[in-house]
Amino acid sequence: MSNAWRALSAVAVLGLLASGCSKHEAAAPQAADVGWLTGGHDDAQTYHSPLQQVDEANAGRLGFGWSYDLETTHGQEATPVVVDGVMYASAPWGFVHAVDARTGRRRWVFDPKVDNSITSKVCCGIVSRGLAFAEGRVFTASIDGRLSALDAKDGKQLWQVDTIVDHERGYTVTGSPYIAGDVVVIGNSGGELDARGYISAYRISSGELAWRFFTVPGSAQGPFEHPELEVAAKTWDPKSRWDVGLGGTVWDGMAYDAKLDLLYVGVGNSALYPRKLRSPNGGDNLYVSSILAIHPKTGRLAWHYQTTPGDQWDYTATQKMILADLRIGARTRQVLMQAPKNGFFYVLDRATGELLSAKPYVPVTWASGVDEKTGRAMETGQGDYSNGPKLVFPSPAGGHNWHPMAFNPDTGLVYIPTLEASAVFWMPDAPYVYAKGGPNTGALYAFPAAHAGNWGLESPAAKHLPPLSELGKGQPDTTIRGFLRAWDPVANKVVWEVETSGQWAGQMNALWNGGGVMTTSGNLVFQGQSTGALHVYRATDGHPLAAIDIGTSIMAAPMTYELDGIQYVAVMAGFGGALGGVHPVGTAAERYGNAGRIVAFKLDGGPVPKPAEKEHVSTVPRPAVERFGSAADIQTGNDLLKRNCARCHANEGPGAIPDLRWMSAQTHQEFEDIVLKGVRAAKGMGSFAGLITPAQAQQIRAAVVDSAWRAYEAAQNTPQSAPHVPTTAPELPRSPEPEPVPGREPTTASNGASR
Repeated sequence: MSNAWRALSAVAVLGLLASGCSKHEAAAPQAADVGWLTGGHDDAQTYHSPLQQVDEANAGRLGFGWSYDLETTHGQEATPVVVDGVMYASAPWGFVHAVDARTGRRRWVFDPKVDNSITSKVCCGIVSRGLAFAEGRVFTASIDGRLSALDAKDGKQLWQVDTIVDHERGYTVTGSPYIAGDVVVIGNSGGELDARGYISAYRISSGELAWRFFTVPGSAQGPFEHPELEVAAKTWDPKSRWDVGLGGTVWDGMAYDAKLDLLYVGVGNSALYPRKLRSPNGGDNLYVSSILAIHPKTGRLAWHYQTTPGDQWDYTATQKMILADLRIGARTRQVLMQAPKNGFFYVLDRATGELLSAKPYVPVTWASGVDEKTGRAMETGQGDYSNGPKLVFPSPAGGHNWHPMAFNPDTGLVYIPTLEASAVFWMPDAPYVYAKGGPNTGALYAFPAAHAGNWGLESPAAKHLPPLSELGKGQPDTTIRGFLRAWDPVANKVVWEVETSGQWAGQMNALWNGGGVMTTSGNLVFQGQSTGALHVYRATDGHPLAAIDIGTSIMAAPMTYELDGIQYVAVMAGFGGALGGVHPVGTAAERYGNAGRIVAFKLDGGPVPKPAEKEHVSTVPRPAVERFGSAADIQTGNDLLKRNCARCHANEGPGAIPDLRWMSAQTHQEFEDIVLKGVRAAKGMGSFAGLITPAQAQQIRAAVVDSAWRAYEAAQNTPQSAPHVPTTAPELPRSPEPEPVPGREPTTASNGASR
């Protein structure tokens, strides 16, 4: 495989090149201002713009236009909108920034004033994936679940509603609102905790609740909030774990077809991964991991398609969907396209839900394919970990995660940021115990490390797994890689691909190096990377045209607009999300820090100003306190740490969130107050009092201290093969046997998904 680019279908590429060039040469210059009206440019969420002032001939001349400071170090996952010369961008917590799209000058900022204690319920980073615009109003959701309508002129709040039905459960909101007719629709996150998924529709004008659609039943017998749940309940065991909420959260992708007047909604995973825990007698468990078509006027279901019946691998169907018209056979079909986590690329008739095709776009082992007559995946048994660990492709990170894909109608190709990775799933030894408001996955998983035979998970549980050589026998290559793939949705094949793993092939950061995608009629595809480079490729064959280093890591999809005859390309930059606060070595975040910003580009703009390089400390400091606690305390503390804390504190080096290993002596003294009383909630560290006991808090601290000493000793060239516990170490106070805290064991990146 070439490290640069490769064309997989020379004939197809030549044909596309010819059609693309002739169309471009005949195109008239853009005269009127052209905006970017939704996160995906249009209601169809294509992430495509017809602009072509910047094209394959001059993309190398793209340079600095302007930059805007977002005043945060959390991850940036949103794509802004531009309406009437103003850019509106959503930022972490639910902030909204209104910026002059010509100059980058601030017009106004909306602060949702979130109680930072909400962080104890956050799965995968303090992030926002976008906002909506309609009728002179900006609609934004804060991470605590409030939906606000703002006057686009000055940011004044016009109305606000609380969208959360039960604040005792693990609900947050990280997704974008969407407009569907005269309602604004919002989902929520929490599928790894104990949320029961639903979407809510509110009147654009008043904020009045129009309808609410729950994605899973609340019980087997009812009462059912709407008729669809009575149908769904028949696909669940009557003895299902209704108390856990069962997930099915709608945390990202939606799209709207105004002509059909249908809203398309992607539904996430169950709150308990293993089937035998959540629905012991099986069943498809509707509407988990499904695509729903809903009538936005009534909230009633038109049709549904379940991508992963009975999902038990975190194979969400929340990934961005694209609406398009494709010539398939002798007919032009109105289609919906999605590349969900499960590894298959789906093309559905968006009027009826009929499956038109479903082919793997990454290695898949949990199923041999999708039966195009029944629409069901044909499971192989390789994904059944109920009786022992199994290596499964794709991993819970998915073949495609939240990063938007794009469709170019000129080339007929869909550009997908893909992931090739596996994970080993297994059942924990301890019985599952429900944790109110906490993690409730009920299964464990680990990613294979870069070198065969070892596991990328520092956990006593993972150390008892069979070697990778045994689990991976007869399976695809387990090297973790990322690719930007150009997919032909009619021929169902890859036309070209570019590897985006960079220096991290085989390492966890290969999962997150490639960001979201945008394409234009200039025959271009844009994708940012965590290295801080915005890459530009020729859309027809993937030939690299430019790589603009901005010094800030990029995860979000770029966008483009034209004002006064000048085409701008812009992107929100900043690292974060499921990686927690870690800034891997080699990323722009590690080199330059992680000050979030918007960067806009234009032709002949010159070099992009970069932040000042960080001062890097080459020595590992001596831990502030001595080791304490028994070996059992440290082992338990490590498990508690990974289940409750590693979502943010991965403790693997510098980042936006503190590495707990290097806490000061004063912080050690305040540890229980911080963890259990929330004394630092204002800084984003909420209380975990409902999830962790005082004794468990000290076990976590003992594990952190032990980890710090091991890092220090390794740096002093005195590595130890096992955690060292001095015979004189003081014992932690004993307490009744703590209940196991359920949930998966995070890897070095904490979570496979982003929520």
